[in-house]
Amino acid sequence: MTSRERGLDPVTASVLEHGLFSVADEMAAVVVRTAYSPLVRDLLDFTVALCNPRGEMVVQGVGMAIHLGALPTAVESMLRRFEGNLQPGDALILNDPYEGGMHLPNVVILTPIFVREEIVAHAVVMAHHTDVGGHVPGSVPVNSREVFAEGLRIPPLLLEREGRRDQTLLALIERNVRLPRDFYGDLEAQLTACRLGEKRLRALTGRYGADVLAITMENLLDRSERMARAEIAAIPDGTYTFEDWLDNDGQGGPPQRLCVTVRIEGDELTADFTGTSSQVPTAINSPLAYSRSAFYLAVRSIMSPEIPNTAGFFRPLHMVAPEGTLIHPSFPAAVGAMGVVGYRLADCIFGALAQAAPHRVRAASEGGTTRYTVGARVNGRPSILSEALVGAWGGHPRMDGVDGVANVAANMANSPVELVESTYPVLVEEYGYEPDSEGAGRFRGGLGVRRKIRILAPEGALLQVRSGRANRPPWGLHGGKEGTVCQNVLNPGEPNEERMKGNETLTVPCGTTYLHVTPGAGGYGPPSERDAEQVARDVRDGKISPRRAREVYRAAISENGVVDAAATAKLRTI
Repeated sequence: MTSRERGLDPVTASVLEHGLFSVADEMAAVVVRTAYSPLVRDLLDFTVALCNPRGEMVVQGVGMAIHLGALPTAVESMLRRFEGNLQPGDALILNDPYEGGMHLPNVVILTPIFVREEIVAHAVVMAHHTDVGGHVPGSVPVNSREVFAEGLRIPPLLLEREGRRDQTLLALIERNVRLPRDFYGDLEAQLTACRLGEKRLRALTGRYGADVLAITMENLLDRSERMARAEIAAIPDGTYTFEDWLDNDGQGGPPQRLCVTVRIEGDELTADFTGTSSQVPTAINSPLAYSRSAFYLAVRSIMSPEIPNTAGFFRPLHMVAPEGTLIHPSFPAAVGAMGVVGYRLADCIFGALAQAAPHRVRAASEGGTTRYTVGARVNGRPSILSEALVGAWGGHPRMDGVDGVANVAANMANSPVELVESTYPVLVEEYGYEPDSEGAGRFRGGLGVRRKIRILAPEGALLQVRSGRANRPPWGLHGGKEGTVCQNVLNPGEPNEERMKGNETLTVPCGTTYLHVTPGAGGYGPPSERDAEQVARDVRDGKISPRRAREVYRAAISENGVVDAAATAKLRTI
C-alpha cells in the first residue's frame, strides 16, 4: 500500500520519514558526545533505534551493523515483560542473553514515548559497556563454562519509573562492576539519547499528529518488506549450501562446523542451520538473537541500500536454528566470546549467497573483529583496555577489498594510538598493514592489520585474546585465493617468544609485548587477471612485494613499482 493509499501525501511522508532518520542520527551523536568509555565513544560499539508501539524497529541509526537483528529481540522481551504496565518517564534495562540480549556487556535501554497518555513509539539504545563484572576484566571471557561466571545478568527491569531512578538496582550494579564510573557514564549517555529521541519525536507528533506518525511508520515497514521481497524474487529459486569451520571449540578442542542451507522460494528466503555443531563448554557460543542478527545482516548486505532498515525487511526471512547448537545454545551455556561464532556465521551465510547471487557477494572477510583486553591495577585502581582490532573486507566482483576497516558485520574503529597510550598502561610499538597478507585475486582482499603493544603496568596484567581464523584462512571466490591466518605472539623476536592460541587468557608481567596480526581477506577472481598497473600500485604502496607480484599475480614489477609489460605478458602466457 502506498503513502497516498494510506491517506498520506508523498511530500508529508518524505518529510516525516527523514525526520525519523534525523532523530535516530541525533541520538547516535548524543551517545558519542556524552559516553565515558573509549569503547563506546571512540570504537562506536553501540546502536540506536526507534520502534513503533508494537516494538517493531522502524528506524535504525548509525551504529553496529550486527546489532540490526538483535535489538528487536531485546525490545520484544522487554515489552512482553511490561505489557500494559508502562508509564511516561519510564526506562527499561536489559542485558540477559537468554531474555533477548546478546552477551552481558551489551546493555539495552528502552524508553516508551507517550503523547496524551498513548505510546506512539519507543526509543532504544544498545551499548557495549567496558565491564559488567564476572571473573575476567572486561566481561568478554573466552574461558568461562557457564553464563553465571560472565558478569551481572539483568533481566528486563525498570531502571526508571516516571523519571525516578531505582537506586537499589544501581547500587547492586555498582557493587558488581569494576569501573562503575564508566558504567554509569555510558548508561547516562544511553538514557540521554533516549530522552532526546522522546523530545524530538514528540515535536514531530505535535506538528503532524500521532495518526500521521503511525501511518508513516507503517509505510516504512511495508516499503521495506515490499523492496526486500522484490530483491529475493530476483534471485533464482533453489537450494544453496555452504559450510565453514571454526579453528576449535574456543580452548584448543576439535574444529567446529557451521553449516547453512539457504532456500529461495519466490519472494521468501529461509536459512536452515541444521548440521551446525552442538554448543561447546566454552564461551564462543552465539545467543539466538546474535545469530539471527548475523543472518539478517548477511542478506541485507547484498540488497539495495535504498531499502529502509526496518523490521519490515525481516518479514520474508525465515531461520531454522536448532536449539543446543553453537548458534542457539541452551541455558546456561557461556556466550561471552560470542563474536568468534557470530562473525563467522555471517561469512558462512555469505558463502551460500555467493552461489545464489554470485555478482553481489564478496569473498570472506578477516573472520571477525579481534578483541583483546588488558586488565591491570594502576595506583591501586582498576584499568581495563578493551580494544577491538578491525581488519579487512574480501574482494568484490567489481572492486578490491578494503584494507584496515571494520568487519562487514560491524561499524567500528580502531582505537587511536594517542588515546590508548594516554589512558592505559600500554605502549603501542607497531601499528600498520601486514604486507603480502591479502587474498590474491582479480580484485584482491584487504590486507591484515598489525598491532604490537607493550604492557607497562608495574604489577603486570591479565591479557585476554578473542580472535578467529588462526588455522583456517578466509576463503576466496571464483578463482580468488585464500587470505592469511591471524597471528597472536607474545614477546615477538625475543628469546621468550611464544605463539598463543586464538582464544586465551593469561597473566603476564610488566614489559611483556603482545603482537596481533589480523587475517588478510579472501580474493575474488584469478590473480593473473588482475590489472598489472593495480599490482604495481600495491608494490609502490608497500602492500605487496615484487616477488609476490611475480609469483602470485604473474606480473613483472620492479622494486620501485614500474610494470615491465613484455615480461608480464610472457609470465601470463606460461
